[in-house]
Amino acid sequence: MESSTSPRGPLADDLPAELLIEIFALVAAGDTIAPLTLGTVCRTWKKIIDESPRVWQVVILDDSKRSIAASQFQARLWLSRSAPLQFDVKLHLEEEPGNALSLLAPFFPALNRWRRLTLTSAYKKFVCLTDIFSNFDSLQEIGLSISDNYNKHIISGMTIWLTHLPQDAESLVPLQFTSLYITNHYHLFVRPSYTAALSLLEACPHLENFSLKGWMDCELSGSQSLPVVSLPNLHNMTLHSTVIPRVILSHINAPALSNLCLSHLNVELEESSDSYESGDSEDEDHDFSQSPWSDQATGMGLRKLIAHCNPPLKVLDMFYSDMRTKDFIHIFARLTELEEFRITASDMSDTVIKLLQPYYDVTQIGYFFATSTESAPAPLQRVRLPHLRVLELRNCPCISGDAIVETLMQRVDYTDRYTPKHTLEKVIVSECAQLDVQHRDVLARRMGHDRFSSQ
Repeated sequence: MESSTSPRGPLADDLPAELLIEIFALVAAGDTIAPLTLGTVCRTWKKIIDESPRVWQVVILDDSKRSIAASQFQARLWLSRSAPLQFDVKLHLEEEPGNALSLLAPFFPALNRWRRLTLTSAYKKFVCLTDIFSNFDSLQEIGLSISDNYNKHIISGMTIWLTHLPQDAESLVPLQFTSLYITNHYHLFVRPSYTAALSLLEACPHLENFSLKGWMDCELSGSQSLPVVSLPNLHNMTLHSTVIPRVILSHINAPALSNLCLSHLNVELEESSDSYESGDSEDEDHDFSQSPWSDQATGMGLRKLIAHCNPPLKVLDMFYSDMRTKDFIHIFARLTELEEFRITASDMSDTVIKLLQPYYDVTQIGYFFATSTESAPAPLQRVRLPHLRVLELRNCPCISGDAIVETLMQRVDYTDRYTPKHTLEKVIVSECAQLDVQHRDVLARRMGHDRFSSQ
């Protein structure tokens, strides 16, 4: 026979619902699934608990007691039941410090309700979060710092410190971040996994901004078998001080990418890799390079990125990053939307800079005769990077001054006449050893000091 709707006894029968709610909330604050357990006692208690957000305000997660998937289900249930009240999270990490991000992922969309996080762990010194929840209504931007030593002095924004990234993207999907910044502070003690970085990207399909800094010592074997990650909304990407630009660039599909910054990618040491693709052969021009391996890695990564999605890049910054001559030839022929190109500390040769000169395209001769008139002759030549407006060359010692002058004079003459809306508006050539005073004077007279600078 079914029991009564509440436990027998004067205390249980006579207590007002408001007091029961406070008692239940107190119990729930110290027990992982207390609301569910208490709800099985009787129908009255279940009704009170189900209708009282106050009881669900404390979420207790422990990675040693249930799976990541089960904990995430619990988190979503508690979030739903506690709405619209604020909630607290008590997280215990016993098994794996990398689980922190997976376990916290369900709470990020409700950051405006997140009141407090209490973290206990055998790895406590490795897993730290900046205590700034109250500064956000929602979490669109997150930074991940990978380190064996928490450093409170280099926190920026919402930052999670981990010993390593989670390996399983399925435990993270979907994260709603639009901006993700990963910084690896390890040096020579741990060889981090690039697959974890790609897995995290796969878990963030809404990314608009992505930055990766670090990974200067990484095992690259097996990268060819990785899937390509789709990031349809990615607009801005920065790769800084890493040996995995080829892995990242080769394995993302970013059809909206407009701004790419490649910084401090030049390295002298060669990393072993089992990848070999079309274009990996030796540079036919045999131009000098101080960092041939990283030049090849950067160039091949950009080739694969363009092959995947031909992104409408408008800005390409290469700061202490370089490519082979054959890669510049390949890429300049395809970046038809590029408006700004900046490069610092490149070993590029005269062959590369001369790619920016007008050239004769035999495939367009028929078009020339069909469209030319005496009053408006069509150009028989074409230019690579046809929308280029800003060009900066800094510390490029291998380019001759004559090649720079010849290229810029020919290009400006052409674009000023035929494509004035897409002519060079700003040119900076600085610290290029072979550009002397006479070269600079010639360019300044032709382009004017408002368009040309050597500072």
